[in-house]
Amino acid sequence: MSDAGEEQTIDMIRWTFTANPSKRDELASHLTDQGLEVLVRDEETLVAIWDEPEGDVDEVVEALWAINGAPFEIIHEEFHRANLLVYQPEEVDEEIEDDSAAA
Repeated sequence: MSDAGEEQTIDMIRWTFTANPSKRDELASHLTDQGLEVLVRDEETLVAIWDEPEGDVDEVVEALWAINGAPFEIIHEEFHRANLLVYQPEEVDEEIEDDSAAA
């Protein structure tokens, strides 16, 4: 168990936003240069995914607003990997043991 005061690492950030259509390609290019994956939905909505983000998120947002020429709303979602487990039935474990014994 982790301590309640321990800060979780952000594994991924997803941004969803609509900006000036004439600036869409420039915004997408800037985000790609920063290491984000960018998808365009419905010709106007951009979805940017930032795996294992590093750096100052606020600086990236400010740069987007500067490129756009005006601030716009960004939906910011953070994803944390709290725990990753793999469950297997006992039969699979026994088969793996039998296979390794035969080798």
